[in-house]
Amino acid sequence: MSRLARILWPRSLAGRLVLLLVATLAIAQLLLITVLQTQNDSVIVGIVRGQALSQTVTLVRLIETMEPEDVDRLTSAFGSRGLCAWVSPKPPTPRTMTRAEESLANLLSRRLHGVAPGRPEVHIDTDGTFDRNCPERPGDEPPWREASTQGQRPGYGAVALSVPLSDQRWLHLKALVSLPGIWNRATLLSFLISSLAVSFVTVACVRLQTRSLRSLADASERLGRGERVTALDLRGPAEVAAATLAFNTMQQRLSQFMHDRMRLLAAISHDLRTPLTTLRLKAEFVDDQEVRADIVATIDELVAICEATLAFTRAEAISEDTQTVDLDALCADVVEEFASVGADAQMTPGSPFRLPCRPVALRRALRNLLDNAVRYGHSARVSVLEPGPGTVTIRVEDAGTGLAEDLIEEAFKPFVRLEPSRSTETGGMGLGLAIARSIVKAHGGELTLANRPGGGLKAEMILPTAGSTPGRS
Repeated sequence: MSRLARILWPRSLAGRLVLLLVATLAIAQLLLITVLQTQNDSVIVGIVRGQALSQTVTLVRLIETMEPEDVDRLTSAFGSRGLCAWVSPKPPTPRTMTRAEESLANLLSRRLHGVAPGRPEVHIDTDGTFDRNCPERPGDEPPWREASTQGQRPGYGAVALSVPLSDQRWLHLKALVSLPGIWNRATLLSFLISSLAVSFVTVACVRLQTRSLRSLADASERLGRGERVTALDLRGPAEVAAATLAFNTMQQRLSQFMHDRMRLLAAISHDLRTPLTTLRLKAEFVDDQEVRADIVATIDELVAICEATLAFTRAEAISEDTQTVDLDALCADVVEEFASVGADAQMTPGSPFRLPCRPVALRRALRNLLDNAVRYGHSARVSVLEPGPGTVTIRVEDAGTGLAEDLIEEAFKPFVRLEPSRSTETGGMGLGLAIARSIVKAHGGELTLANRPGGGLKAEMILPTAGSTPGRS
C-alpha cells in the first residue's frame, strides 16, 4: 500500500508537480473534448455548407431537366456510401427547424433561386433520433445500408434535406457526416505529446530552481554531523534564498557561541591555575605532614576538575576537520592500545567500512567506553556491526554487573560518578560517558547503554553513514 501511495503521490517536488500538471492537462483535455462534442451541429453545418448543399443543388437542377422516368435511375446512380437520394410525392414530416437548420435551409433556398418553387427543409441529427435508411427499392445500394448501420454508432451524424420540385414531388437527400470522437488517435497523440512536453519542462525547471535547496539540505546534514560548513551562496527562488540566509545566520551564531564558550572556559581555567599554584606553594610550608598531604591532594583534585571541565567543553566544540577513515581499523587501533598495557580488550573483526568522521574525537569517545568497560566490567569486547539503513553501530560490551535501569541515563550526566568509593583513583571524574556522548552527538549520532541479558553492560555508538562507502583505503 505504501508503494502504491508513493507512486500516486511521489515524495519529490518535481514528481508531485509533474503529476499535478499532467492531471490538470488531462482534465483540460476532457473539458475541451466535451465542448467540441456539444458543437456537433456546428461541425455538421460546416460540412454540409461545403458538400451536401452543392450536391443537392446539382441534383435538383438535373432532375428538373430530365424526364420523370429517368429520375429514379439518376437518384440511384447518385447514391454512394453514406449518401442516398430519392424522389417522392410525400413531403417531409412537419417539424420546427433549429437555428442551424434554418441557416442551412435559407442558404439552400438562395442557391436554388429560380429552380425550386418552394422553401426546402433541413434536419440535422447527431444522436440517431430519425431513420437514416433510404426507402427500400430496387435501386438501393448495399453501401448506403452498411453506412447507415455504421451511422448508428457514436462518431457519426446525419443530415436530411428535402427540396420541393416543380411537379409537386419532393427530392429527399440523406447524408452521413463523420464527427470527431472523444477518444481518437489525434486526441490521444495530442494528450501524449502535451504531457511529455509539460513533464520535461516541469522537471527541468524544478531541478534548476531547487538546486540551491539540495545544497542547503546537504549543508544542514553536514552541520548536524559536526562538520565545518562554509556560508552558502544566496541563490535560487526567494523562499530558498531566505532559508539559506537563515541557515547561514544560525551557523554563524552557533560558531560564535562555541567560540565564546571555549574562550570563557579557557580564561577561567587559566585564572584558576594561578591561585591554585599559590595555594600549593603555601601548603608546602605546613609543618604537619598529614595536613600538608591532605591540602595538596585537595588542590590536585581541584586542578583535575578544572582540566576535566575544559576537556569536556573542547569535546563539544568543532575543532577537527572531517576525514573518511576505515572504521574497523580505527576501532582495532584503540583496542590494541588497551591490550598492549595488559587490559582484557578484544576486537571482533568486521567488514571494512569507510566512514566520514573526526577520527581524533571518535577515538577519544571509544577510549572512554573501553576505559569504563575495563575499569568496571573487567573486560571489553568491541565489534562493528553491519551497516543498517543510514547508520553503522560500534558496540562495546563488558562482563561486569551492569547498572540499575534507573541509573543508566544518570550515568551520562557530567560529574556524576556511580562508583561507590567516589575516589578519583578508582572512579575518575565522572566525565567519560558525558564526553563520549557529546562527541557522538556532534557526529549526528547517538550513544546508548543497556544491560546485557547474560550480565554486563553494552554500549553502542550509532553513527550516520551519509557519504560512507564500503572498502578499505
